[in-house]
Amino acid sequence: MSLFAPGFSAMTPAKTWRFWLVGLVLGLWGLQVLWLIWHFGPEAADLAQRAARGSLGNAIRQEEPLYRWATALQAVIPESAAYVFLDDYAAGKEIEVRYHLAPRRHILLSPEVPASFLFYALHQEHAAFLLIRESPKPLGPGTQAAMHSPAFQPVNLPGPGLVFRVDTSRLRWGFYD
Repeated sequence: MSLFAPGFSAMTPAKTWRFWLVGLVLGLWGLQVLWLIWHFGPEAADLAQRAARGSLGNAIRQEEPLYRWATALQAVIPESAAYVFLDDYAAGKEIEVRYHLAPRRHILLSPEVPASFLFYALHQEHAAFLLIRESPKPLGPGTQAAMHSPAFQPVNLPGPGLVFRVDTSRLRWGFYD
């Protein structure tokens, strides 16, 4: 006669070890979930309030500095104008700015572009603005030359980049390095 109810058997050492391992894994997972709730609690409450108001996506975009900079550029650059954007093609930032500034004509160049080619492109395309996105790499010679040229007037616009208004009439032909 068995001391256990029908269908139950005594725990063998192998079953005891598995039982404790499963309990330990589930306990650690539970602690991780509690830590995540504690850590992200304030943000979750804010996110729930935004979701209740229906402004979830817009509020998240407003936190992105590139989005705020691109929307500020929309007010500065006329729709009929062209602009040259110096970017190192990282993380799709150029595409995002291009999306917000459409239908403006967009010319993309590398920040390491030589000064002669940058000035030629600005003159040839009649670009009214030069946009330089901040990068961890040092600015190239063309960018540095543009920053010190009288044909480029800085536009005071906070954000993750520099904006210059270009006077193409001051850019003369014969650009040489």
